[in-house]
Amino acid sequence: MKKRTACVAAVSAATLAVLPLAATASAAEYTVTYVGVRHEGDVCTSHNWTHDCNGSASFVHDGDHLLVWDNAADGHSVVVEYLRSDENGDDYLRAWNYYGKYDRLDVNMNLAEDGGYISYRVCLGEYGTREVLSDTCSPFNFEWAK
Repeated sequence: MKKRTACVAAVSAATLAVLPLAATASAAEYTVTYVGVRHEGDVCTSHNWTHDCNGSASFVHDGDHLLVWDNAADGHSVVVEYLRSDENGDDYLRAWNYYGKYDRLDVNMNLAEDGGYISYRVCLGEYGTREVLSDTCSPFNFEWAK
C-alpha cells in the first residue's frame, strides 16, 4: 500500500510540474530559421530618426505567426514587445531574436479568431541583460486576428 501511495504521489507531482509548461507552450511556440536575406517587415527598427531596419517584424494572419528578423550583424539582438488580447497584465510580452544576422524567429500564437488582436513593435536590445534600446523602437502596429 505504501508503494502505491508513493507512486501516485510521484505521478501527481510529475503531472503538476508538466501542466504549467504545457500551458505556456500552447500560448506561443518558437522556431528559428536562417533565411539568408534582409527582410523589411511591417515594422522596422530605427535609430536617431533614420530608417535603418536592422530588425523587423510582421504578423501573419494565417496561423497567427509573429515573425521577427535580424537584418544586421550589429552586435544587437532584435526584440518584439507585444500585447495580445488573451493575456492579462500591464507589461509587454517580449520575444527575443538573439540568433544572429538573417535569422528569423517565428512566434506561433493561437489567438482567438473572434475579437483576438495583437499590438506590437520591434526594437534592438541586449539579450544578455534583457535591455530594450527604446530609441530604436518602431511605432506600435495593431492587427486583428482573422
